[in-house]
Amino acid sequence: MHALARDYVLPTKEIFECFELFARIRKKTRRADVADFCCGHGLLGILFAMFEKSVERVVLIDRTEPPSRQKLIACATAIAPWVEAKIENRAEKISLGDERIPMGAGVVSAHACGSLSDLCIDIAIEKAGPVAILPCCYPKRACEAPQALQMVFGMEAAYDIHRTYRLENARYNVQWAAIPPQISPMNRVLCGTKK
Repeated sequence: MHALARDYVLPTKEIFECFELFARIRKKTRRADVADFCCGHGLLGILFAMFEKSVERVVLIDRTEPPSRQKLIACATAIAPWVEAKIENRAEKISLGDERIPMGAGVVSAHACGSLSDLCIDIAIEKAGPVAILPCCYPKRACEAPQALQMVFGMEAAYDIHRTYRLENARYNVQWAAIPPQISPMNRVLCGTKK
């Protein structure tokens, strides 16, 4: 973390956010393969490559690759040389049916916007692997939760309740957690593991 701050690779908020999320999900989602979807700078996936010996490959996927991603990979590799061999970096959209993501892979995402969080869940279900997301951007038009849930619990909670039902219907055990609201107001973590 010191190297990231010293070299001004990412804003401090982003660093704390990923470290906090990683600390809460690492044991539940680590597998030989981990896919960090809508990864942006890729720090969450890089943390899996650095700190989880059992993780052999981390796929970083986002439509575009910000300059910070290569800087992060270089920074992590300088401290932990094994990181570079574990990282597969892809600039493309995430999608169902990606044969390069193996069955059982762990799916993680920090702030996949709106329905992209749902697509992460769909991919995890398709691959029968664990999933952990930190959702953000809850577009009202896309909310499939019953109106009663939206009115009583608020739209954001209703979204995540609906996501929880989807995972449980796919035979997942689901847990909710949170990162500190001082780091991010969109701080709810949904974590699911296959029964």
